[in-house]
Amino acid sequence: MADPWRLLMDTNSYADFSVSISPAIERAVVEGSSPPTVFLNIFDSDSVTIGMNEDPEQTLNLKLCASEGVYFRRRPSGGGAVYAGAGSAFLIYFLPTTHAKVPQKNAEAFPQILGAMAETLSKRYGFPASYRPLNDIEVEGRKLIPTSLKIENGVMTFRIVINIKPIDTWFAGRVLPMPPEKVADKELKDLSSRFTYLEREAGRSFDIRELEAMIRDVVMCSFGEGLTLGRTTKLEQEYAGQFRALYGSEEWLFAKSERTLLQPILRNGDTVGYGRSKAVGGLIRATLALRENKIIRAIINGDWHPRPLESVSWLEEQLIGVEAEFDVIRGKIDQFLADDEVEFAGVTIEDLMSAIKVALENQDVR
Repeated sequence: MADPWRLLMDTNSYADFSVSISPAIERAVVEGSSPPTVFLNIFDSDSVTIGMNEDPEQTLNLKLCASEGVYFRRRPSGGGAVYAGAGSAFLIYFLPTTHAKVPQKNAEAFPQILGAMAETLSKRYGFPASYRPLNDIEVEGRKLIPTSLKIENGVMTFRIVINIKPIDTWFAGRVLPMPPEKVADKELKDLSSRFTYLEREAGRSFDIRELEAMIRDVVMCSFGEGLTLGRTTKLEQEYAGQFRALYGSEEWLFAKSERTLLQPILRNGDTVGYGRSKAVGGLIRATLALRENKIIRAIINGDWHPRPLESVSWLEEQLIGVEAEFDVIRGKIDQFLADDEVEFAGVTIEDLMSAIKVALENQDVR
């Protein structure tokens, strides 16, 4: 008989939860020491996370974060930067892919799970929630729910931020400056008009009981499973402390930054160029450092959802030493994406090459 699905509920900041409790539960489910788990976490303060394949120096206003005491972390999952306010919530699925209704590919998971959630919200509260590819739920163009996803080691970890309360969008917009490519395909361009929250759309307040009832409906609609209320184990708590130390370090935070990947290797006469493009799956940032017309380092950052997460680093490594010619680079990336082990959901070779082309054409001497 299969293990009953466990429901956990707690209160933590978004950023801290993302780098401690979340990877701890995931590890325990991967190991089989914990059952399939659904976690509802209420945020007790404002905080920010960026995705694993993002650079805080590109994504955040670090001076403002320092002056205003904004707490931020780089989480060990894909997707983009998210500002989460106190009173809003995290819904996370930690589910083995052996379950018949748990998707095994990112491109399948987003429409199945977010489509079911949008349907549940619309039926339960009477407003027109809809799934917007690749990874959002919107209400008439306003983003209600951002998400991130990882399917690795036989477990799907699907992270859903439910914006329940309003946030200071003017302040959040200064913390997370938005590149123009990010909103090029959006009808609503500025942060205050692009984001909404559940209490506004539903026209009511939400307490923990209502949130629990809503989550149970969402899980039943998505997977046909009920939930048994539980608590974290001693092993999961130990794992959380270990992950907090790892993912709270400066080394982890700036692992995808120029200060880590470029500065130690650059010589006089090397050139560096930058390019951006917007794919269905998210924003792509390409940084290319060249020496004697060859790539000495490529940094491919962005807020899309690769599978596995480390595959972006694999691509970067494969580009080292490649001639800095558009067609040569394209051939290398085309070969890389043909690997069945790699999935860049919502990102095509044309999207990648669009950012790389700009980086190649805008090289500056260092």
